[in-house]
Amino acid sequence: MQLGRRLRARRTPVPLSDYGAEDTLILTERAVLGGGDSPLRLGRARIAISGPKISEIVEVPDGEPLEPAGATVARVLDFSDLLVSPAFINAHTHIALGFLRSFDAHQTATGNMVEDLFYRYESRLSAEDVYAFACVGAYESVLSGVALVWDHYYFAEEIARALVDVGVTGVVAPTLQDLAGPGSRDFEAALAASAALNERDDGIFSAVGPHATDTVSARLWRRAIDTARQLNVPLHAHLAQTPEEHARASERHGKSPADWLLDLGIADAPIALFAHLLYVSERELHDLAQAGAAGVICPYSQVVFGYPARHDVWSKAGLPWAVATDAAASNDSMNVQKELRFLAAARTRGVGHSAAFEAFAASGAPTDARTLGRHRDEQFKRLAPEASADTLLDRVWSIPGSLHPRFDAGVLQAGALANLVAWRLDHPSFWPGHAPLHTLAFADTTQAIHAVIARGRVIGTPGNFHLSLTGCAHYRDALTEATQRLRTLLES
Repeated sequence: MQLGRRLRARRTPVPLSDYGAEDTLILTERAVLGGGDSPLRLGRARIAISGPKISEIVEVPDGEPLEPAGATVARVLDFSDLLVSPAFINAHTHIALGFLRSFDAHQTATGNMVEDLFYRYESRLSAEDVYAFACVGAYESVLSGVALVWDHYYFAEEIARALVDVGVTGVVAPTLQDLAGPGSRDFEAALAASAALNERDDGIFSAVGPHATDTVSARLWRRAIDTARQLNVPLHAHLAQTPEEHARASERHGKSPADWLLDLGIADAPIALFAHLLYVSERELHDLAQAGAAGVICPYSQVVFGYPARHDVWSKAGLPWAVATDAAASNDSMNVQKELRFLAAARTRGVGHSAAFEAFAASGAPTDARTLGRHRDEQFKRLAPEASADTLLDRVWSIPGSLHPRFDAGVLQAGALANLVAWRLDHPSFWPGHAPLHTLAFADTTQAIHAVIARGRVIGTPGNFHLSLTGCAHYRDALTEATQRLRTLLES
């Protein structure tokens, strides 16, 4: 394909500043400080960036100038009238899978979507297809304020290349399969790719990516665990995603998927990051937490292929967990901010399916209405701690940013990756602007992005962020090629 050759030949893909080449100082009246063990708060700050990392954070007292006298840094970004926060982190996704958005979710939401739909087309993908599709997914990610993704897919080197070309950082896990699935013939190459990715220093980090318990043998799981330990990188896998996976584990091993992996020694990996966990008991969640594992909830995606995970049960079991989008394959988006609002709605989502509702629906009686109202209030109060702004934002900032041994992200602190977003507080989506952190957790403010910085480099043009990316030559070429490749794929 002629266009593919032109896209590969373009070596200045995205408008990236050279700020990362020299020390930079960011000045802001409203920096999002804290996170993790410390409450989130706003403060006046100077944020010093050296190379790909934040080198220093200095809180500036009221009344003092933001810029210090005699500053010698090479560049100053005056974001004093903007809100500066960590960039969002998407803790589990497949950025190349957006090509499946063209399918009607109503036709694909029954049965096993992965096996019945995904495999059919993934088995035909080429490396060039994956690169073109991943470029579009990477653009959608950064346009949503995401500067770090945890990706798990085939042709991992092409995923990494797309992320670098768009300017996004990523933890890339080459998909491992040997029992079933499109990658079952290439697991040796995928293992080798995990090691190769671990040698990079361009914002790409490695993980080891067994696909699931029913597509990966015990032997390959053990090799994956050993490789993760040797490389000092996480395992990143799907676990107990479907009833079929649970049934296969029971038939083959006489155990649930979670118990089988615990017996195989997942605790020996630096950390095991598991997506979905829909068919895992409370006791198993607790055991996974004790083994040092973490979970990822992908709310909108789970609505389509399964059901929304009970995140309150995960928290009760002591399992650390993050929020992610999964694939943009079910007409969901790569915007993790939207996932937070869905989680917050869990406070009342079950009320309409409760026994109290059924009693009221049948009787219409005032006493049953009051009972239903009390039930609603009890549910809201019980789940309220899971829906505070701090808790929600930590799920897309500090928690996923702490899961890799080689870096910290999702926090504005010295030593962390310099992945930041500058937000326009005068944008309608932030109005009236009295509680910016609450707004970030409960609104869609992506159109208010003034600038995104990844590894200390400004992506696009500050103040004209969205148009500078969607109008650049690399995006137009990638979009054209991805569209042509998708047409060919669907016709084959």
